[in-house]
Amino acid sequence: MRPVVVAHGLEGRPDGRKPTALRAAGLQVICPDMRGMVLAPRVERLVAAVRAHPGCVLVGSSYGGLASMAALPDIASDVHHLVLLAPALHHQEAPVTAEAELVVPTSLPAHVVHGRADDVVPFAVSEALVARSPHVQLRGTDDGHLLIGALPGIVELVASLV
Repeated sequence: MRPVVVAHGLEGRPDGRKPTALRAAGLQVICPDMRGMVLAPRVERLVAAVRAHPGCVLVGSSYGGLASMAALPDIASDVHHLVLLAPALHHQEAPVTAEAELVVPTSLPAHVVHGRADDVVPFAVSEALVARSPHVQLRGTDDGHLLIGALPGIVELVASLV
């Protein structure tokens, strides 16, 4: 079974709702603690976690999705599949200087799950990513930013990739 590396969001944590649900499904989950960190050190910590678990499924939630995308140039070859959950790609902070530079390599299979009622990260942010990376599959849900209603489907998706 492939390990799952989770990059939690700004308000997330290693024992948060999403990592806990994935663990409850019997998955091996590695979720580095990135609480209180700005983007650059998050990216460094995420790169280290993925390199320690090559062949992993990388799950990035919100700000963790931004960190995942910022880390991809260094780790894409170590990631089996990328899953982004309402990724905050519209946020610009070093090392990301423009949303348009965030592209999923065609060699990396990827899914995005995003709530159409998200009032934190507009659904259009994920639509723009898919426009830049047309091989990425976008799943729109009737959820808000936390994706609480979509969580069982997210767990099912990630479990199918390990």
